[in-house]
Amino acid sequence: MMARRSRWVLVLPVLVWLWSPRALAWEVGVAPATRKILPQAPAPSEREIVLHAARGEWEAFQIAIRDAGGAAGVDVHLGDLCAEDGACIPAGQARLYRELFVEVLVPSPAGVSRHERLPGPYPDPLVPLRDPYAATDVALGAPFDLGAGETGVIFADLHVPLDAAAGTYRGSARVEASGGREAEIAVVLNVWDFEIPARKTVATAFGIVEGWIRHYHGGPDGDPAAGYQAIVDRYFDEMHAHRIDPTYLHGPLDFRFDAQGRLEPVDWSAYDDALRPWLDGSRFADGVGVTRFDVHRFKPGRGAGDLTEAQYVQAAAALAEHLDSLGWWDRTYVYAIDEPWLEDPEAAYAAIDRDTDLLFSASELWRGHVLVTGPFEPSIAGKVGIWCPDTIMYADWYFCWDPRPGWDTYTQRLALGEELWFYVCRTDLPPYAAYDIDTAIGYEPRIVKWGAWFERASGFLYWSVNNWVDRDPWHVLGDFANEPDARNGNGFLLYPGDHDGTADGRGSPPGVAVDGPVPSYRLKQIRDGLEDWELFRLACELGAEDFVRQQVRRTYRRFGEFAWFEDCTDPDDPYTYCPENQPWTLDEEVLLDARWQVGQKIQHLMYPDRYPDPEGGSPAGDGEGGCSCGGPPAAVGWLLVLGAALLLAGRLRGSSRPPMPGR
Repeated sequence: MMARRSRWVLVLPVLVWLWSPRALAWEVGVAPATRKILPQAPAPSEREIVLHAARGEWEAFQIAIRDAGGAAGVDVHLGDLCAEDGACIPAGQARLYRELFVEVLVPSPAGVSRHERLPGPYPDPLVPLRDPYAATDVALGAPFDLGAGETGVIFADLHVPLDAAAGTYRGSARVEASGGREAEIAVVLNVWDFEIPARKTVATAFGIVEGWIRHYHGGPDGDPAAGYQAIVDRYFDEMHAHRIDPTYLHGPLDFRFDAQGRLEPVDWSAYDDALRPWLDGSRFADGVGVTRFDVHRFKPGRGAGDLTEAQYVQAAAALAEHLDSLGWWDRTYVYAIDEPWLEDPEAAYAAIDRDTDLLFSASELWRGHVLVTGPFEPSIAGKVGIWCPDTIMYADWYFCWDPRPGWDTYTQRLALGEELWFYVCRTDLPPYAAYDIDTAIGYEPRIVKWGAWFERASGFLYWSVNNWVDRDPWHVLGDFANEPDARNGNGFLLYPGDHDGTADGRGSPPGVAVDGPVPSYRLKQIRDGLEDWELFRLACELGAEDFVRQQVRRTYRRFGEFAWFEDCTDPDDPYTYCPENQPWTLDEEVLLDARWQVGQKIQHLMYPDRYPDPEGGSPAGDGEGGCSCGGPPAAVGWLLVLGAALLLAGRLRGSSRPPMPGR
C-alpha cells in the first residue's frame, strides 16, 4: 500500500505540469532527414524514428523543438545505441548540428506549382553543437534560445561503424531547456548485414577555390595566422567526409626543353609527393584516396599555350607515361574547355578536336580520358571519353523542340567504352531537381543522384563548393546583381565558419566562429544520394539490376521537364507541365521505402538463408520499411485526449512536409 501511494506522489507533479499551459506550449518531434522544416512550422508529432543503414553509411534524422512562449538554453544529447546482446554504437559516432535559417530575399526564378521558389527563411547551414576542431568540449551551436513560436531544428547524423554487427540498436535523444523542460526521442537503427565500399566507385568532381577561404579565415590584415593551411585542409576533409572529391589535384611540375626543343629529363619528385597522399589515402583519416581527378594540364580546346606543338606533344606523353608507370593513370581525366556548346560551339569543338589529336599523337594513353561538359557532339565523336551534360541537356524532356541526345545515343557511346556523367547548375529550372536553397523539398539534391544512376552514369560533377557571392555567403545567396537568372545556393555547399578574414568582418553570424567550414543541409542530401548510388551498384553486382530499376522507377521518371506552360489537358504534350504528372516523386516515404527495398534485397542476396527476399518477405528488425516515424510511447497514450482538446481549441499540430501528391 505504501509503495502504491508513493508511486502516485511521484507521478502527480508530472501530471500537473503536463496539464499546465507551459507544458502544452512545448512541442518536440522527430522527422526524416529528407524533410525540410521551416522556422514557423509546427513540430512533428512523432517521438520515434526508425532508420536503416549499411555498415560504413551515414543516416540522419531531425529533431524539431518549438515553444509558443519561447525557450532558453535548448540543448540535445544523444546516447549510445545498443542491441539486445549489449553491443553498442557509441554516441561519439554521431554528429549533431543546429540548422540555421538563411533569408531568401530574391527567389530563384521559374518556380512552378509544387516546385515553388518563394522568399523567406530556409534551413541550410548546419552548425555543429560542439566545435569539432577545439581541443576541449567547446559549445558552438547549442545551447540556444528560441523566440516565441519559433521552431528550432537539430540535424542528427549517425555513422555506422564498419565493425558493427547487423541487427537492431536502440537509444534515445534527450531534449532539454531551461525551466526543467525535457523530452525524449526514441531512436531505432537497423544495421544491414553488409557495408558500402569505403573506396568510392562513383566518380565525383566538385570544384573548390582555396584562395576564397582566406577572405573569411586567418585575420583581416591579409596575413593568415599560423595554422591557416590546417583550416584549408578542413574544407577538403569536409568534402571527403561527404564522398565528394575535388576536381583538380595540384603539384609543382616544370617541363624544360633544350635548344633543339627536346624535352629534358623531368624531376617528378615534388609532383609525386604532392599527389601521392591524395591517391594512396594517407591524406585522409580513413585512408581512402580520391577516385578520379583532373590532371589540370593540356586542356583540350586551349591550345598549346606557350609551348610549340612539338613540345606540347612531348610533355603530354611524358606526363601520361609517368602517371601510368605509378598506377595512377586509370584514375585521371583531362577536363576540356568548359561548356563548349555555350558561346561559339563551332570554334570550340574544332579546338577540342585539334588538341585531342595532339594528345593522341603524344600517347594513346590519352584516349578515353577527355571529359567534355556538354551533350554528345558528333564532330568530336571518338575523341571524348566522358560525356558530362547538364541534366537539362539530356533527352527531349526540356528542349522538346530541339531534342538533345538521350538514352539511345548514350547506349551506343557506353558500348564503345565511353562514360556518362552529369552535372547541375543555374540552368536547371523547376521541376528539374538541383541544389537550390529555396526549395521546400529537402531531398532534391538526393533524387538527382537516383536519376543519374538510372540513366547509367558513373560520375557527377559540380562546378564549385565555395563560390561565395559578394564575399558574404551567409546573406547574399545568389548573384542576382550580375545574373538575373541566378539561383540561391548555386556554386556553394559549404559556408565559411568564421568572419575574421579579409572580407571586412563578413562571414559567419555572431556566435558562430569555427576554424573550418560549416556544412549545408544540401551537402548532406548529396552525400545520401551518393551512398544510395553505391547501394544500387552493389545490388547490380549481385544480379539485382532489374529489381533496383523497379524500385528507382517508383521515385524517378525523368530529371525534369519543360514547364513554361502549365496545363493538364493533354498529359503527353511536351510543351506543357502538368502538376499531377510529376517527373520525380514528391512523397518522401516512396523514396525511403524504395531505398529500404534495395537494402533488404542486397542483404537477402548475400545471405539468403538469413534474410527474406523483400519481393516476398517482411522487414528484418523493427519498424516499417524505409525511414518511418512511430507514434508516441504507450505510456503517454492518454495524452491523445489532450491532443483532441487542443484540436477543438483550434491549435492544430501538423507536418512540415510539402504536399505529396501521387506521381
